[in-house]
Amino acid sequence: MTDLDAAWVRYAERIKAAGESITGPDFPADPRLRAEGYRYVSRLANLAHQIYLEFGSTARPSLFRYNDDISTFGAPNTDNNYCRAMVDPAGTYRVAGDIAGLKELIVSVHDGEMALGNVAILAEVTLGDLEIGGDGRLELYVGGPGRSKNWIPLPPEAAYLNVRQFVADWEHGAIATLHIERLDDVGPPENVTPEFIAAALDRAATWVETSVAFWNQFSGALKSSTPTNEFSAPRYAQGGAVNMVHGGTRWELDEKQALVVEFDQPQATYWSIQTYMFHWLAPLDFRNRVTSLNDTQVHVDDDGRVRVVISHQDPGVQNWLDVSGLREGLCSYRWVRATTQPTPVATLVDVADVRKHLPPSTPEFSADQRKQQMTARQRGFDRRFRR
Repeated sequence: MTDLDAAWVRYAERIKAAGESITGPDFPADPRLRAEGYRYVSRLANLAHQIYLEFGSTARPSLFRYNDDISTFGAPNTDNNYCRAMVDPAGTYRVAGDIAGLKELIVSVHDGEMALGNVAILAEVTLGDLEIGGDGRLELYVGGPGRSKNWIPLPPEAAYLNVRQFVADWEHGAIATLHIERLDDVGPPENVTPEFIAAALDRAATWVETSVAFWNQFSGALKSSTPTNEFSAPRYAQGGAVNMVHGGTRWELDEKQALVVEFDQPQATYWSIQTYMFHWLAPLDFRNRVTSLNDTQVHVDDDGRVRVVISHQDPGVQNWLDVSGLREGLCSYRWVRATTQPTPVATLVDVADVRKHLPPSTPEFSADQRKQQMTARQRGFDRRFRR
């Protein structure tokens, strides 16, 4: 057996063990969450394959999509189109593309993977920091000599470049196609080698097995520190964007209960409220259920406040977050570049009494309207992810 053959065997054994680990006492025994867990591990393996085998080059990087519906980890924002590229701190890169009409953009440089202990954001720019051409074209230089505009440095610890596009209007909002190129000379393309594949398989297996344990522990800490049916105040998250604050609640609801959530609209370039399952920190089914709402999708009441209902049953209002049968989970909010940072207030009620906790002017939302909402959501989802 060659070293490469042995590397493959070790990789397969380690992925198998990572899957088996979710049957341990630190993970849920609930059949649905077990099924979600196996799907989660398989998705991690798929993403690790992309990170380390397919898009691991810093000489000829690609901005590849991740944290969409089939590669989720770490409670991603369901309104973001994420992409990332590996970078060499000694290199100089250019990111370019048409971003006309884009709602918000965050580009950040990271020192590595959170699951491996790397939580630093080394540099970050948002849409408001960038100078865009009259035709909507962006040219952002990454690393190399400093520039007075449209430049982000690559400190020695830099590992990858991360891009978040915020797409609040799923059906019509602008979505940029960005290209990254390395500008300094790195010579001709090299063929794949056994050594590269063996090392990449080892790194992929390490990321998967570490991620399974890390995010479960992270989720447990989040679960124990997040108030039940009451929202925490906004804060900056370690390893999160510098220009974004988060807060949340742990919902705990039976089939006849609901949380009525109320807040002033934050003064922000983007905001949202979204749901996740614990242990895997994965979004609920955001294509086929209303499990997230943002500043473009919500109804605002006549008094200028936003009210959202979290429940198992459809309460007959537009701003419903469907918990998809889970008795508990995480609901979080995000305010981006916010000059006001309200803390939502939640009231636990019987679902039959939801209307008593809403203004009389809040319109009814019929079953036909819900169907139209879901059809538009699915259409926008498919547009965003090119399904």
